[in-house]
Amino acid sequence: MDQRFEFISSVLVSPVQQNVDHAAYVQERAEYILRILRNAPKGKLFPMPYNSGQQWILAVIDPWEDSVLYFNPLGNESGDDFKDLITTALNDWKLLVGREIRQRRNCQTLIDTVRCPIQEGYVECGYFVLAFIGEITFTVDELAVFQTKDFYTDADMSLVRQEWATFVMRFIQY
Repeated sequence: MDQRFEFISSVLVSPVQQNVDHAAYVQERAEYILRILRNAPKGKLFPMPYNSGQQWILAVIDPWEDSVLYFNPLGNESGDDFKDLITTALNDWKLLVGREIRQRRNCQTLIDTVRCPIQEGYVECGYFVLAFIGEITFTVDELAVFQTKDFYTDADMSLVRQEWATFVMRFIQY
C-alpha cells in the first residue's frame, strides 16, 4: 500500500453511545477526524470504515476536494449521523485551513455514493468493507475496479476472510 492513504479509526468515529446529546457527540467524533486531517497534504485520501450500529460502510475522505466517496454494500443512502459527522469534520477542517480553501467554505461537502458490489445477505457488510479497502488501496485507479463488478463471488469473499484471518493470527499468541 502506498502513502496516498491514512486510515481513520472506526472505533473512534462510529456511534456507540446511546441517549447522549447528538450535537456534542458528533462534535467529539469530528474533532478526532480533524486531528487526523489537520496536516493533510493535497492528494492524500483518508479511508474511514464506519458502523452505524446496523451496517458497515466505507467512506474515503478527500479534504482538499471537500468530497467523500461513500461505499455501502447494501446500496443505501448514508444516515443522518454519518452526514452530520462528515459535514462537521470537514467544515471545521475548512476553517482550520483558511484561505487556501476559503472559496469552498460555504459549499456543501459532496458525499458521492460510489457504485460498488452489493451484498446479498445481511451479515457480510464487514467483509465487503474489507474487500472495498483492498480494492481501493491496492489499485492505481481507486474507482475503476468498481465499474466492472456488480457483486463479489463466494471465492472473492473466501479470499477476504482468509486474508483477514491470516492478518489477525499474527497477533494471537498460543
